[in-house]
Amino acid sequence: MQEFSLEKISESIHYGKTKLYFEEVLSSYHNKNYRSSVVMLWSVVVCDIVYKLQSLIDLYDDASAKEIIRDLTAIQVADPKSAAWEVKLIDDVFGKTNLLDSSEYENLRYLQKQRHLSAHPVLNADRELHSPNKETVRSLLRNALEDLLIKPPFYTQHIMKEILSDLEESATILNNKPKVEKYVVSRYLSRTTVPVELNLIRSVWKIVFKLENEDCEKNRKINLSLLQVLAERNSTELVGLISGDKDYFSNISAIGTPILFLVYFLSKYSELYEHLNEDAILKIKHCVANDDMGKTLGWFEKASLEKHSEDILQWILCKDHPHFSSEQFDLLLSMSDSEEWQRSFCKIVASYYGCSFNYDQADSRFQLAIPPYIALFDKESIKYLAQQIESNSQCHDRGLARRDYVIIKKKIDELYDNSFNYSEYTWFSRKLDLGD
Repeated sequence: MQEFSLEKISESIHYGKTKLYFEEVLSSYHNKNYRSSVVMLWSVVVCDIVYKLQSLIDLYDDASAKEIIRDLTAIQVADPKSAAWEVKLIDDVFGKTNLLDSSEYENLRYLQKQRHLSAHPVLNADRELHSPNKETVRSLLRNALEDLLIKPPFYTQHIMKEILSDLEESATILNNKPKVEKYVVSRYLSRTTVPVELNLIRSVWKIVFKLENEDCEKNRKINLSLLQVLAERNSTELVGLISGDKDYFSNISAIGTPILFLVYFLSKYSELYEHLNEDAILKIKHCVANDDMGKTLGWFEKASLEKHSEDILQWILCKDHPHFSSEQFDLLLSMSDSEEWQRSFCKIVASYYGCSFNYDQADSRFQLAIPPYIALFDKESIKYLAQQIESNSQCHDRGLARRDYVIIKKKIDELYDNSFNYSEYTWFSRKLDLGD
């Protein structure tokens, strides 16, 4: 097994000044000046924490970082010779930010104790100065590097306002989830910890699924994208987060876009549904039963996706003749990337077109349901589409059919390698004029 290299990992120290200072620490260590190495290491750690806090202030106006710097400055001004601010710095960073977890905090407190023993004339029973051994110092160096020095500055719990304001200003550019993800990961989430991101999920959940005001409505879509990014990054912690505070996460709006957005979110994270309170579940059930978009997305209410596809098909074929939008179809398709779901989806769009009840509707439904998804059709589903066309004169007798069906004929021949038996589909075999 390759030995851990202090020199190699020190190359990843985040700040240039810290890296330069750490070279002096390493030099003392290699020259067996272990007391000096520990004393200097503590100074480097303290400086690095201050640099990280100042970065959060300069770049993001972080409130916790500002409070910590303000307090330690006041202590220094009041008593310039006191080193009490150093320990308070570590305590405050642990208590008020997410820069350190519990084990990292304890490691730094142990370093501080070793620094105290090494820097002061602390004599043992034999009247000898305290001298840490090589293994202890090496452990201190490694912990300082891995716990703190190589990490970028992490955000505290006060970054929410900054992120939301930034996304609002950039909403025109960040007009889809991949763009939002790339932006927030690069600018914010690459510097956060899991606890910070879980706190963000909690806050954004309320903004997207509960609050109803002008600002929330205007930014609901981009904030939903932010929530999805956070959920994907913390998927293993999501169920525990929701089930651990059901009352908070069940406090949702009963109407409007907030509940629709929640139904969409649950269509992606169906495992969360059962962890909500009964009052929230009743609101969601009502949306799924009475709203067209809710009915389209609410598969998590069913025994399976297969059952949901059957219900959607029955709904399409019923006398109500529901109107679908392109967004509905896109969201329906996105529920699963399995071949089985793709086949079910193709049957749904084929049926939507195939049950058109007049020529004008058939014209518009064809453009909506067939060309955008024709590449998804396999042998079974393209044959089903041909059957739907053959059985409905509103589809095959409309004026635009001869032009529109070129793409269907092309897909049939591609899938069947020009061996499709058109004799059973008289309209295709006799009337379709593909032109030149």
